[in-house]
Amino acid sequence: MWWQEVKQQLKPSQIQRRLRATRYLQDAQRAIARQDWEEAEKLLRRATEVDPKNQEAWQLLITVLLRQNKWDEAKKLPSEIQDKKARAEVLLVLADIAYMQRNWREAERIYQQVLELDPDNATALNNYGYMLAELGERLDEAEKMIRKALKIRPNEPAFWDSLGWVYFQRGEYKKALQWVEKAVKAQRNDAELRYHLGMIYWKLGEREKALRELREAVRINPNHPQANEALEQLEQEEREREMKGETVQT
Repeated sequence: MWWQEVKQQLKPSQIQRRLRATRYLQDAQRAIARQDWEEAEKLLRRATEVDPKNQEAWQLLITVLLRQNKWDEAKKLPSEIQDKKARAEVLLVLADIAYMQRNWREAERIYQQVLELDPDNATALNNYGYMLAELGERLDEAEKMIRKALKIRPNEPAFWDSLGWVYFQRGEYKKALQWVEKAVKAQRNDAELRYHLGMIYWKLGEREKALRELREAVRINPNHPQANEALEQLEQEEREREMKGETVQT
């Protein structure tokens, strides 16, 4: 029962363990700030030994292992964690890395593991749903997961954008616009959001607005590949329209 868990957490011995773990965690954060990864790893391992349910310590530990290119140790780390939610958070880091590496099937496998351990993990629900939307796969399932994430954390611009991208992939551009515009208003300096908004405007035939958003995406992140590609294509179309004597949108 929940009250038994609260009672356990309030035991003097448990409070002492959490305080000791917090001190190790603070020392580890200082080591990370000076990029002393070996010292940070040592301190974080102590923190997790003292307080095995400390999710922040486990998350930092896997990050530190990855910064040292200790991939094998990082992949084995979840098996060391008994607490389900802490294990889920560490697996989520590995899932997001697989996603960024475009290893879709591996990312999906790990996202599913995360949600088996923690079905209400809003970040995993959103990230898994967004990955499916990006791939244009199982869009109904993607929408269901993202909407569940939004019920848990309703004020997340990234989640609004994810839902908008599901609508975009379905060709429901006006619905997509509502959600992505809302996200951009909250986070104007996010290149991915500006790229998404530009693509929606383009599909809606609002080429001037599309150019503005795509240019802004590239200004924020000059190395955004999709935004650069889309902007080049749209600007080329505008040049061709100018040559034909059509109105140019700039």
